[in-house]
Amino acid sequence: MTPSVVDQPTDELYKSGMAFTLNLKPEVEQRLKELAEAEHRSMHKTVEVAVQAYLDRHDRDEWTRQAARRVFEEDAEFFEMLGDR
Repeated sequence: MTPSVVDQPTDELYKSGMAFTLNLKPEVEQRLKELAEAEHRSMHKTVEVAVQAYLDRHDRDEWTRQAARRVFEEDAEFFEMLGDR
């Protein structure tokens, strides 16, 4: 798994990061603001943490899918026998 961008020092993030505008619905922006305040973070950092969590979850899901494919391929005969019962 790739190292988390969120764990890098802030000054390092701004040297090579991508800047863009994020347009949110007002109610989503309000919830983000409330969460950021509750967690004592900026809204930017809160979004950054959420994006990293999403990417990490995607990596884990992909690893799981690949592992399941390998198991089914390697044990195809066994699974066929189970299906015959």
